[in-house]
Amino acid sequence: ITYPGYNKTMSFLDRIAEKSQFIAPYVLRFGLAIVFLLFGFHKLRAHGSQGAAEVQLLFHLGLGTAAAINYYVSLLEVAIGIFLVTGWKVRLAGLIASGMTFFIFASYFIQKGFSISPDLYRDLGLSAMGLAIFLIGNGKKEAAIPQQ
Repeated sequence: ITYPGYNKTMSFLDRIAEKSQFIAPYVLRFGLAIVFLLFGFHKLRAHGSQGAAEVQLLFHLGLGTAAAINYYVSLLEVAIGIFLVTGWKVRLAGLIASGMTFFIFASYFIQKGFSISPDLYRDLGLSAMGLAIFLIGNGKKEAAIPQQ
């Protein structure tokens, strides 16, 4: 489906994308870093009660074991966020982030089955972001200013 001016609009959007695509790795990195930092700090600040309950529900563990797992997961989330912000070990952080979020998605999916809950599929999107970061890297090699 096209409309009058379609080609002009697409040409304009293509020019913008071409000139600014070098920032894509940074957008992915910082976007995922914000999510992981917020999740990690939220769990640490809440003393792990909500996250421990989720871990306990998913894996049928005792409260002490679930609280310990939740604590270490929240530390890992904060570390991933820091790695993504600083640009250090970005591929590793992306791979771990992708694995963590996919594991959470799969655990909920196995436990609760198919659902239309957006919370469930949010983790699938975050997993895709982590995988893209793993594949693209930190962006420093591609960060040259485009020639005009």
